[in-house]
Amino acid sequence: LKCLAQAPSCAPPAHQGGARALCPSKMVKSTSLTKTELVDVLHTAKSSKERNRAVKLLKQFDPMPKYEFDDEGFKNKMQPKKYDYLLGYMCFRCDKVKQSNYKVLWNTSKGCKQICHGCYNQLTEREEIAIMRVANQKAGIIPKGFGLGLTGVGDGTR
Repeated sequence: LKCLAQAPSCAPPAHQGGARALCPSKMVKSTSLTKTELVDVLHTAKSSKERNRAVKLLKQFDPMPKYEFDDEGFKNKMQPKKYDYLLGYMCFRCDKVKQSNYKVLWNTSKGCKQICHGCYNQLTEREEIAIMRVANQKAGIIPKGFGLGLTGVGDGTR
């Protein structure tokens, strides 16, 4: 990490109102980093202390979920991975910072994206429900007309 303060002692500037700056020697709270800068810090963090600090600061930002690729969310396009160590990453779909041993690689039309295990479960359940709905409609259990959201009409948008 590069020191955010311009002073050689890494002291916080007076205009920050007592907030501490990030320095290579001291990993302390800073509110002057943007979300994209913190994501870069998270990806390049060498120590768990750096990663934990970046995760803590990223949790302060409001998530901006991206559901536009949900129609590509099929199980055969996703690869769940389990690691022996704790990972820190941003989930592409829910836009939340995650610290987990699980990570899912999702091949979308815009490239490979990292999503969390919770989003993976939502997408696979959605796929399974769609298959069961079609099977139940063929069997006559569910009517093909209107009714209680079981027909699949309007489920594609959020």
